[in-house]
Amino acid sequence: MGARYSFQNGWQVLSALGEQQSHHLCADILDDNLVRQHVFRDNWRTLSANVRVNDRSLLLKIPRARNGRRWERILTMFRGSDALRSFRHLEMMSELGLSAPEPVLAAEFRSHGMVTDSFVCYDFVEGRRPDIEDAPAILDALRTLHGKGYLRNDAQLANFLIRGDGEVVFIDFRLKRPRLLPALQKARELDRFLRSCPEARSELTQAEASSIWFRLAHALENLSFARRRWKRYFRDRRKARAGHRS
Repeated sequence: MGARYSFQNGWQVLSALGEQQSHHLCADILDDNLVRQHVFRDNWRTLSANVRVNDRSLLLKIPRARNGRRWERILTMFRGSDALRSFRHLEMMSELGLSAPEPVLAAEFRSHGMVTDSFVCYDFVEGRRPDIEDAPAILDALRTLHGKGYLRNDAQLANFLIRGDGEVVFIDFRLKRPRLLPALQKARELDRFLRSCPEARSELTQAEASSIWFRLAHALENLSFARRRWKRYFRDRRKARAGHRS
């Protein structure tokens, strides 16, 4: 379990390291004093980069958009930052018997009780992106997670890795325990995964494919995707009209 530390500059840290190591790593991140081996994303939304710390390869994430949104800042008055929750969720995965990166350190800075800055780093997982042949193993991993009473967010093929031994690793997830109609919510997550890998539909069991919850979930997801398409359509039209007027 991660230990909590407070540093004099106001940062609160949750770490799997000792206090001195945590202080040094936190300072290096804040001072941008790390070697970035590969940057996956660096924009107004997030920084996601593979960094080297001594002989350890880490994945550093700074959720810039979440840190800056006013309503998300207000919510952090009543809960931890996204970074600290990500650390806890990574810890929970081993307790659930599933594979995920090992959390190393998460930190948050509060102003007037609200989180205004945060970041998380965890071990960088060496693995390959899954392909269609990995779908049965990923489905089994999702079923295991659902059987433990949890959902992950954004269950698509790209948000898993496969280690050399074929082990499925969960990445880019947040755990959620569904309270209302859990069977329907699990079925919707399963349907979202199948949309990212339609070929895996044949891997469903007969009970899953014929379930009333799965059929309802599929219909709801169709409506959800149609709503998004219409929103994009009208947004693009508004932009085009604004461009013509200018």
